[in-house]
Amino acid sequence: MTRWVSGRFAAAVMGGIALLAARRASRFRGSRPPAEGQSDDRTRAERNAKLRLHGSNRNVDGETAAGRVREAGSGARRLDVPPKIYRRPDPLIYSQSFLSAHGLAVTWDNPDIHLERAGAFVASTELEPGAAYEVVASIWNGSTNAPVVALPVRFFVLRAGIGTPREGLGEVTVDLGVKGAPGVPAEARLPWTTPNEPGHYCLQVEVEWFDDANPANNLGQENTLVKALNSRHAVFEFPLRNSLRRAEEVRLVADAYTLPPREPCSTAEPAESPDLAPSERLHLERSARQRHARGNFPVPAEWSVAVEPQEVLLAAEEQSVVKVEITAPDEFVGTRAMNVNAFAAARLVGGLTLVVTG
Repeated sequence: MTRWVSGRFAAAVMGGIALLAARRASRFRGSRPPAEGQSDDRTRAERNAKLRLHGSNRNVDGETAAGRVREAGSGARRLDVPPKIYRRPDPLIYSQSFLSAHGLAVTWDNPDIHLERAGAFVASTELEPGAAYEVVASIWNGSTNAPVVALPVRFFVLRAGIGTPREGLGEVTVDLGVKGAPGVPAEARLPWTTPNEPGHYCLQVEVEWFDDANPANNLGQENTLVKALNSRHAVFEFPLRNSLRRAEEVRLVADAYTLPPREPCSTAEPAESPDLAPSERLHLERSARQRHARGNFPVPAEWSVAVEPQEVLLAAEEQSVVKVEITAPDEFVGTRAMNVNAFAAARLVGGLTLVVTG
């Protein structure tokens, strides 16, 4: 009984305050007739305040406060919070699947994943069996107003190829500031000892946040193979596996895309807000498509990249072998990268960056 009386008393007090506020507001509005459409709102507000003054938990429409809370899931309730108040972070990494889904070319020489040994950079194609390394991943935030505390970052290793099974290496957490803040990107580091069995390996890094604004850009992969040219030729072989539980037709496509140099920062006056205006966002999207569109990077005419097979139908969890022969022009000296991407319809299944030296 005491709890019920105190609850009614609190409701009455709050209702009285609301009624006084409504009456005071009406005095400040003066004696002029309200504009069309405002009279009903004022009357409803005052009537709702009177109802709360008398201890009612319903408004003029007969709704209770609980009735204005949207049900979610198994009886759980949540309030709809306006986006101006509730902010969501966007942790991300260079993600081939995300970029390809937007029609952009990709490289598998991931700029956000590398290896170190005793603090020195080591190429993923130069690993020694049974040696200790550190996998380093750069994690970014696409949000200008929502940081992340203790963001989980997971590391995986795979046999070099496309669709090969992955094995977990471990997990670390990092604190991630907002876009443009000091300390961004955050570095996630994980010690790793390579298997004793010689071979080529690729790495995956995945971030996961329970309320991510864009979970599609959370998985990145480093997958490169390097070979020296022999009489202008280099031959690569790698497995292609269908990881699905159904048959899938895969198409293999070669291109010559590499990451271009970063554009210099703008010298324009600082913006009033870090959030992009719709026109700015549209301009950046168009610029990205012009610089990185998938169809803009064919294999140069003086080079040859022969992929066999170019199309293959794989049963569920079936594996095949892909052979790629790269032929360089006679006068070539240096290093050149070519990409081989696997598509199932428009979806990117995986790929490798093949590097030749001569």
